[in-house]
Amino acid sequence: MREKMGFVKRCLVFGLVGVFCLVLPIQGVGAADKFPEKPIKIFVGFSAGGTVDLGTRMLGSLMSEDLGQPIIVVNKPGAASTIAAAEVAGSNPDGYTLFSFPVLVTTLTPFFTKVKYDPLNSFEPLMSPWAFPYAICVRQDAPWKTFKEMIEWARKNPGEFSISTPGAGTPQHAAFEWIAKAEQIQYKHVPYPGGLPAATALLGGHVKAHFGSGSHLPFLDSGQFRALATYSPAREPKYPDIPTLAELGYSLPASRIQVIAAPKGVPEPIMIILEDAFNKAAKHNAFKGFL
Repeated sequence: MREKMGFVKRCLVFGLVGVFCLVLPIQGVGAADKFPEKPIKIFVGFSAGGTVDLGTRMLGSLMSEDLGQPIIVVNKPGAASTIAAAEVAGSNPDGYTLFSFPVLVTTLTPFFTKVKYDPLNSFEPLMSPWAFPYAICVRQDAPWKTFKEMIEWARKNPGEFSISTPGAGTPQHAAFEWIAKAEQIQYKHVPYPGGLPAATALLGGHVKAHFGSGSHLPFLDSGQFRALATYSPAREPKYPDIPTLAELGYSLPASRIQVIAAPKGVPEPIMIILEDAFNKAAKHNAFKGFL
């Protein structure tokens, strides 16, 4: 009798496990049928008005038309986007909280500072909508016509050269720190919460140079800035006269990719909906024109 009862219990246990395994994917599909039922938030780790912010807002506005729900950009600047990254990593993986960030937030920044997320396992990428046009700029009235002239001045005037970036631990900061060590120069790094205030600092003469990721372009096109070098694998087609750092002898890995990601664990059917919406937005003529 005991053996028979034990057999029955085992059958019940295996049966319940089987039902549970079947219910999980059904629940995921059911959630996808209704998704999205409320606004979606996309966190940006920089201040409003910069490249990441403006590009993400443009994508969000186009996605909103497709998904029928508002896409809200939440600016949470600080610590090279790691504050925003930690908040998204710890959020509910339901597809309603996403993250827009430079890929180096997961590949480089964790080597500079302690982060409250797992750079390898906290996020699930959705797409890469653009690559950043990084460049080192000075004001048009600066005495240096080339990057080498600027570096020589910095070497002869220890501690007097200053450069603004969108934040400590950003790719721009890391790249120029590498250059400063290679050239043995002492300089002042002036971090800002985003690209636009960092570019404005140069415009106002508060720093000697600015390492931009796109916010410098209006000032460059208007003739207020002069770009001395780009942090790109090749010269930018629109600015063919500006040399790359690689051409100037700096063997830096120019990783410029922007990533849209969700926290790990979002059900696959919802990830597919989000991925499709982002891809449609990125292919839209309005977004191409914006870029």
